[in-house]
Amino acid sequence: MTSHSVSTHHIALLLLVSIFAAPAFGTNPAPTAHQARFEIRFMEDMIDHHAMAVMMGEMCLDRAVHPELGGLCQNIIASQTAEIQHMQTWLLSWYGISYAPKTSRAGMNQLEALTGAEFEIEFMKMMSRHHTEAIEEATECLMKAYHKELRALCENIVKAQASEINQMRTWLCEWYGVCDALRG
Repeated sequence: MTSHSVSTHHIALLLLVSIFAAPAFGTNPAPTAHQARFEIRFMEDMIDHHAMAVMMGEMCLDRAVHPELGGLCQNIIASQTAEIQHMQTWLLSWYGISYAPKTSRAGMNQLEALTGAEFEIEFMKMMSRHHTEAIEEATECLMKAYHKELRALCENIVKAQASEINQMRTWLCEWYGVCDALRG
């Protein structure tokens, strides 16, 4: 790792910590009904989406062959659990809504039946698709959300999950020769 990449990594980490360590500045709902509906729907949907990624990440901890993938799964669990907690706090603070994640085991059966290389390949493909969906939603959030805290979280989702997708693509290619499975 070069000193530049270490510096960039540390800056990104400090940015992430500052975003999530700072208290929410907004305590009022968005000023328009349209923005409020968007924020509520986005946060509820993203909480559910993140909860699914956490479930997948927990499965990965038990089944990953490569320690690097296990480490990525730990990061997914930690970051997305923290983001769920922030969105739950904002829903309650801004809109008086207490929201618990709603998850489904749909699609998980396929992963549960796999082990070793088969598990890793399918996990990385599924998580990459899952992240792509989150990036699309978070990109819309950047344009439509009112609260700057929520927009900062959406920006972090886009950056972090795009980086994770790129890492998983690299591993799929290097470890398993699956080099074009997620492109195009």
